[in-house]
Amino acid sequence: MPVSVLTTATLDWVRSAVPDVPVDERRFRPNLLVRTPSGTPPFVEDEWFGSKARIGDAVGIAFVRSSDRCVMTNEAQQELPHSPLILRAITQAHDMRQDGLATVVSPGQVRIGDPLVLLQDPSRVDLAG
Repeated sequence: MPVSVLTTATLDWVRSAVPDVPVDERRFRPNLLVRTPSGTPPFVEDEWFGSKARIGDAVGIAFVRSSDRCVMTNEAQQELPHSPLILRAITQAHDMRQDGLATVVSPGQVRIGDPLVLLQDPSRVDLAG
């Protein structure tokens, strides 16, 4: 199964697109939420397709594509109310796509706070070694 990677830049964009709806990462169920610097554009994950990244000291992933979002993003859960505005906003802005899906190329343990480092020249880096 692919690993879903969502950035705070994309999550913040969703919040701004539907300001009257409570939005947090639980709506999208990412495996990893990556804190991005201020000014990072939304949907930056798209730029990572075809690239590899290192997470922490050992884990390697390869970005392959984005997720097609479904109506589950609109569903109520815990203190988050139902809202069709969320999927509508993502559909209109980004063709129902959100996040980056990656495959694991070098397994290991990921800890909260581990950096995700995009590799500049993935063809020259051996993530398995």
